[in-house]
Amino acid sequence: MAGPLLEEQLIKPKHDWKDLTSKIVKKLKLKYEPVGVFLVPSVHKERYEKFFEDIPRPNGRLTYCQAVETVRGSTNYSGLPEPPDALRLKAEDFMCAAGAANLGLYDLPEPIKNGERDFLLRRFYSLETSRVTREKIPKLEPGNVSEVIVFKLSKAPVEPQVVLVFGVPAQILALEGHYLMKKGGRLNIDLLGTCGVCSEMTVSPLVNRKMNFSLLCGGARAHAFHDPTEMGAGIPAEEFPDLVENLLNRQNIPMRQTLPENLR
Repeated sequence: MAGPLLEEQLIKPKHDWKDLTSKIVKKLKLKYEPVGVFLVPSVHKERYEKFFEDIPRPNGRLTYCQAVETVRGSTNYSGLPEPPDALRLKAEDFMCAAGAANLGLYDLPEPIKNGERDFLLRRFYSLETSRVTREKIPKLEPGNVSEVIVFKLSKAPVEPQVVLVFGVPAQILALEGHYLMKKGGRLNIDLLGTCGVCSEMTVSPLVNRKMNFSLLCGGARAHAFHDPTEMGAGIPAEEFPDLVENLLNRQNIPMRQTLPENLR
C-alpha cells in the first residue's frame, strides 16, 4: 500500500497563488477572486487523506456550483456556521448527479445518460438528439475521481488543476486576448449552456488543455449564480501564471489611438 503523500511532493503549491490572485483581481476589478479546483484521483486515494484532512466537508448535500459559490465568498451553501475558504466533496455530498458524474466521481444515472430525462423535460424534439447531446458533454471517466477540492485561489492548499474566473463579459473578454498573446491563433469555445461550471469550466479545460468560456447554465443560475450579468472562464492552472503576466505586460503596450493614423 502506498504511504502518506508528503507536502513536499507534487501537489504542494508551486506558485504564489495569493500574489497571482491579488494581481488579477486588481487588474480586472473582479468582484470575487478566482476559485481553484483539485480532483483527487481514485488510484491511491489513501495517500491524500492526511493531506486534506483539515479541509471541511459540507454539512448536507449541495451542487458543485453551490460549492464554488460558497468558497468564493458570495453565499454560504455549505451548512457550516462560517463560509469556508475550501471545501472537500465526496460523491455522497453532491446534490447534482450530472455534476458529480461529469467530474468523474461515478457514472451518469441511466435516464440522464440515455437522454430520456432531458427529452421528457422538453429540451429536445427527439430522444436521439437528447442522447447524442448528452454524450458530447465533456466528462471524466466514471470512478476516476474520489474527491473534489474547491478553494479560494489566494488560499490554495494544493497546486490547483484548473482555475475558475467569474465576471461580466468585458472582464472575461480581457482574458481571451491576453491568453493568446503568446500562443496566437483563435479559441474554439466548447459551449452548450448545460453543465456550465462542472463541465464547461472545469472538465473541458482539463481534457482539452486550453481555456474555455461558459455562459453558465440553467442549473447553475437557479441554484447558485443569481447575477444575470455573470459568466465564467476555466483555465488550466499551469497556464494561469502566464495569463496574469500577460495581463500586466499589456499595461505597457501602446493604445491603438497613439499609433500613426495609417496604422490604426
